[in-house]
Amino acid sequence: MKLLSHAAIAGALAASLVGCTYSGPPAEAGSPPPASPSPSHPAPLAGPQWLEGRFQSQAAVTRGVATIRVTDTGAVLELKEFSTAPGVDLRIMLSPGTLSPGANGEAGLTSATLIDLAPLSDQPSQRIDMDIKMWSALPAPVRSVVIYNYADRTAHGTANLTPGHP
Repeated sequence: MKLLSHAAIAGALAASLVGCTYSGPPAEAGSPPPASPSPSHPAPLAGPQWLEGRFQSQAAVTRGVATIRVTDTGAVLELKEFSTAPGVDLRIMLSPGTLSPGANGEAGLTSATLIDLAPLSDQPSQRIDMDIKMWSALPAPVRSVVIYNYADRTAHGTANLTPGHP
């Protein structure tokens, strides 16, 4: 009987922890450390989706639009009419967080998780194709695109993504 009660307690504890992860307190603008994709948490694909967001400046004046088109075969990220200040090592990151005002009133990401997608080109438009394996390996959901400067450890700008249409 004692063994059964220990098993029941362990089962209840495990069930209560399923889906819970601690990502730390909300990060300040540009300070979250980059993370790699988690293959154990696939992004759901419920038919074609269109996500879109306009960049908001953070550590540098950043302009443009980010769109992600999701299909059954993967996803395509496009940056259009994009510009930001130069940097030594600028990267395109995806995040499950959004740029929001923090307790101190300054804008910051609501998640410290950043997924390094690709280097940023110096062109005003950029396209990144992700096959279904790569897209499914990303932590769900993707809620923003972040231009991150590794050299300065700051976010130049963030585009919060919302459902849109082509």
